[in-house]
Parts: sequence; C-alpha cells; structure tokens
Amino acid sequence: MPATSAASGHLRSQPECRGFPQPSTGPLGTHLDGFAGSLFERGYSRASGRAKLWLLRELSRWLERRGLTAADVNEKRLAEFGRWRRRRGRPLRPGGRRTLTQLLEYLRTAGAAPTPTTRVPRDAKSRLERAFIEYLAKERAVCQATIDNYLQEVSGFLAHQCARRPLSPSRIKAKDLNAFVLRRGEKVGPKRAKLTVSALRSFCQFLRFRGDLKDDLAGAVLTVPNWRLTSLPKSLTPNEVRRLLRQCDRRTATGQRNFAIMLTLVRLGLRGGEVAAMTLDDIDWEAGELVVRGKGSRHERLPLPRDVGRAIATYLHRWRPRCATRRLFVTLKAPIQGLKGQTSVGCIVRRALARAGLCPPVRGAHLLRFTLATNLLRGGGSLAEVREVLRHRHPDTTALYAKVDLKALRTVAPRWPGVRT
Repeated sequence: MPATSAASGHLRSQPECRGFPQPSTGPLGTHLDGFAGSLFERGYSRASGRAKLWLLRELSRWLERRGLTAADVNEKRLAEFGRWRRRRGRPLRPGGRRTLTQLLEYLRTAGAAPTPTTRVPRDAKSRLERAFIEYLAKERAVCQATIDNYLQEVSGFLAHQCARRPLSPSRIKAKDLNAFVLRRGEKVGPKRAKLTVSALRSFCQFLRFRGDLKDDLAGAVLTVPNWRLTSLPKSLTPNEVRRLLRQCDRRTATGQRNFAIMLTLVRLGLRGGEVAAMTLDDIDWEAGELVVRGKGSRHERLPLPRDVGRAIATYLHRWRPRCATRRLFVTLKAPIQGLKGQTSVGCIVRRALARAGLCPPVRGAHLLRFTLATNLLRGGGSLAEVREVLRHRHPDTTALYAKVDLKALRTVAPRWPGVRT
C-alpha cells in the first residue's frame, strides 16, 4: 500500500487510501494537511477532496520547478499555471479554477502568502465615493446597510454623469439629479426609487458640507409618489399556508430544512434576514426561547413554539450536515456555509410557492410575515398584539394592518344615506 498523505486523513479512512496522491515534496507540501482539513469542515466529499489535492500536487511541482515558494502564490502565478496546463491540452475546468482560488484564500488566511495591498482608486469618481462613505459613517453615524444602499445609488448617478462629461461636483445641477431619478424610476419600483431620492439628497448635503455646492439642491430633487398606507398587505389564507408547507418533502434534507425555515417564518413572523442570521447558540432549548437578531443590531428573545422547535430539532438531528459554521440553516452542498441573507430565504419561499401552485403578488419571505399579522387580526387579535408579534418600533408601522381588520372598520364606517341596517 502506498504511503498515506497526512492531508488525506481528513477526507478518507485508512482502507480507502489507494489512489490518493502521494505527499508532495514541493513548496505546498506542508500546507496540504490544513487545506484538506478546511475542505472537510466545509462538507466536501472524499472524492471531491481527492480531486482537488491531485491538482494542488501538480501545482506544487510546477512551483518547485520554477524555484517558487508558497509565498509567491498569487493571482498572476495561478493564471500562469492555468496557461501552462492549457498549452499541454489539459485546460482547467471551472472546478479546478475554484480549487486554486480556495487554495489562495487558505494560504493568505494562514499567513503563508502575502495579502495584496488594496490599490486606492485615483479617479475622481472613486475619490468622491470614498469621501461620501466617510461622511456618512463619521458625520451622520449611518449604519453600514444604509451606506451600502446609498452608495449603490450615488455610484450609478456619478457613472451617469461621467458618461456625458468629466465629473465636476461643483457643476451638478438640479436637472441632472431629477433626470437620473426619472431614469431610475423607469427601471425600479416606487420603494427603490424613494431610496434613490434619499441617497441623492444626502449626497447633495455632503457636497454642500465639503463646499462643492453653494446652493442646497437636496430640496430640489423630485419626490416619488409612494405614500404610506395606500395599499393592502398581501397575505395567504390559512388553507394556502397549509398547502405551502405540505409541498416540502420532509424525507429529504432540503425538504426538512425548507420546512423548518418556512414554519419559523409563518409562526414567528421573522424577516428573511433574521432567519438566515440565526445560529445554533440562539436557541435556548431548556427555556423554550429563541434569540432574534433584528434591525438596528437589536437582539430580542421570543418564545419558541413547540411545532417550530420540533421541526428545527428534526433538521438538526437527522439532516443538518456536519460543518464548522455555527449558523443554524446552511447550504447542503459543499462548500457548506450559512445561507446568504434574506435573498436565499426569499428564494426558498418563492420556489415553494411555485411548487404549491400559488401566485400571490408578493412572493418573498415577507409574504409570510404579512400573513401572520393578517390572520392574527382576522382571528380577533388587536393592532397592539400585531405590533408586539412583529416587533415594530413605531405604531405607524402597524397601522397598515388596520385595513384588514374589517370587524373594527365596520364600527367606524358611517351608514350610507337612505340605507337601513
């Protein structure tokens, strides 16, 4: 039997060592054991790990022939290695390129390869964006999520300005701002367009703060007509909720995970991002409570319903793969990691709605939050109870649900003239 590589111990048992790559004597030889361990922690199978280590063994020999060390590994060297393989009729496949990227990340994290110094952009647009970020963080104390949203809109506006003429903050006019708002409003919904307006107004305040603008253009930006309380909250009926949950095949890992996620949304009214951010440490099984990481970095404790706890426990006991991450809900294919925020949870809900044959106007995770509040009111609950369940800070946020409380509305609606009741 050939000698067993130290790196292979993480990915296979002793009887399966035949055919596994021999230990490399090249510059990567001392790093393969740790890299193999990282693959194991992220849920890669022995077959996938074996294929990755074979490729890295070849890379190690390639580096050795050129007198290079692990500290010389960077994007440029890996591109050279890829061209070398292509000239020999063995081009890298997408999986191979991903393996090289994973290796580079591992070497840099371990300190074996230097982390590249970030090049500071020198163009006027990048300098202005960096100054705007610093203004929002230091002068306005804006949270990171708002900074990211504002920067996306302002970056689009500056790109629009640069396309026509060299960027000059002092030459920005109200007509430029409004032209961008109108153009943006044709592509996005009213809520996003309102965010565009808010971002541009904040940007105008920043330019005036710096002295680039003499006039306050913030008030000249168009207002998007999207008034509060002009629409009804979209929701599912109790029968549709049962239909949605039944489509989850709980005999599979994906089905049980998705069932636990959607049941948590339905019973607790959590936001998609809150479900994605849950960790194993957030559940207190003895107290029957759940810690929710809400908006504004708030941590709140909620009671854990018995059916939700049972669904999560089944997922953890039978189906959740063994991995290093502490996130509660994880991907089920390597690399195993936590779900990527509200987008991943929203995709799970949308696919479930499609399989259940349901076509509501709103199809994201927030639909189930609306559903909980609406059904609570229709069952005799009050707006105060809805506010407590949904953890709204301000009563005005809950006022939208007054429209679905038909029983209470009948008591305040005036009689139609000439009609007897």
